[in-house]
Order: sequence, then C-alpha cells, then structure tokens
Amino acid sequence: MIAMHDSGLGGLSIWRAVRAALPDWPITYLADQAYCPYGPRSRQQIIDRSLAIGHYLMSQGATILVVACNTATTAAISALRRELPIPIVGVEPAIKPAAAASRTGRIAVLATQATLASERVQTLLDTHANGVEVLRRPGHGWVEQVEAGELDSTLTRQLVADVVLPLLTQNIDHIALGCTHYPFLAPVIRELTGEQIALYDPAEAIARRVVSQLQQHGSDCQADASYRFITTAADTLPMASMLPLLIGDRYAVESLMLE
Repeated sequence: MIAMHDSGLGGLSIWRAVRAALPDWPITYLADQAYCPYGPRSRQQIIDRSLAIGHYLMSQGATILVVACNTATTAAISALRRELPIPIVGVEPAIKPAAAASRTGRIAVLATQATLASERVQTLLDTHANGVEVLRRPGHGWVEQVEAGELDSTLTRQLVADVVLPLLTQNIDHIALGCTHYPFLAPVIRELTGEQIALYDPAEAIARRVVSQLQQHGSDCQADASYRFITTAADTLPMASMLPLLIGDRYAVESLMLE
C-alpha cells in the first residue's frame, strides 16, 4: 500500500499524480488537519507529528511513505528515514529544473515561510542555483484558502495577486511551486503571469520517484486499487466535501484521533 500524508489537503495534488502513474495500487492518504497549517509550527512539533503519522501508516500496511508536504519534508524526512524501515519519498521546490531552464537568470520560488527558511531550501539554492537569482516569496494565507475550498474567490485572487503581480516586474521567467497546496491555485496564478512564465509543479516528478522506489525495492502490487482517506480533524465532512473539488471523486473519510 502507498501511504501519503500532508498537513491538510494540498498533498492531494501529489495523490492525483501518483494515482495516474500507479492506477493499480491502493493508496491511503492522511491529512493532519488538526494541526494544519504546519508552516507556523516549530520544527520539533512537525517532526513529532510526522513520526506519529508514519508509525500509524506503517501499522496500516504501508510499504512506502510519501511525505506530500514541503514543510514536513524539510523538517522531518531525516527523522522518518532513521525510524521507519520503508522507502520514504519527500517533496521539495523544483528549484533545480527552474534554475537550469532560466534564460533571464532570475526565477521565483513560492512556498510557506517555514519551507523558504529551511536548510533544505538553502542547500538546493547552493547546489543548483549558482548564477541564478532566486526570489523567495511566501504565499500568506494560500494554504488556508485551499483548505477552505476557496480556489477562485475574490479574497484568494487578491492574496495571489499580492504575491505574483510584483514578480512580473522582476524579469523572472520561471516560478517553482514549493507547497503542495499551491498547484490548486495554478489557474489563478496563470491568469496573472500569462504563458511567458513557466510554472513548475513537482507532482509528476514525485510520482516518477515513487515508481522508481517501488521498482528498486522489488515491490509488487498484491491488491486491487482502493483509496482510503483519513483526517485527524474530529469532523470528516469538510474533507469529504472537498474531495470532489480537488480530485474529482467522492470518497468516505475516516477520523483519527492521533496524540
């Protein structure tokens, strides 16, 4: 079973790509909505939550874990790899391909404040952005708007415009989306940027990584595809009502009280 977790619903952008790449595999998706968003939380809180979730998903039969959250990846993936005896796939802003493809020598990365301030992002910049200027911009309020299903509201459009419009005068030619929630706002971003600025969504690259890891570890699917959705929120209705909007289908949602 492929297991995935995020602070909330943003990781469903990765879920879509993994399902498309591995349509025969069962997938369990856990949204830690009781603690969403992760951005303002301490690194240790994120590590503790990620480890508790990882152990739970292993107890449910996970053979691979996708940390479908940039903030959780930057904070907790090393701890997860130390503690869990299964392959762990994380996500990170697509700084490397954006920098390599840039013609103007200037790109932007949009992510939560915690991700942008992380050592992992600094390492990506030091390793892959030599000679390219990277403008780092947090999408304040974007995660909350996606969680609320406000993908195209007046407030959402204003929050996106506040970040994106100033970038249009900065001679950038690529934008890397560094939060799994942000691809759900790509249509609004694209309306502002037009086609002259490329948007990098890491979802398909992550799906390819999952396929590679399963092949490398000799994992074969032994069950028919089934999809399980879990939230740590007490009320499952908000997540259940969002699934048709974000992934196009309705599914039952379970509630898990995770200490």
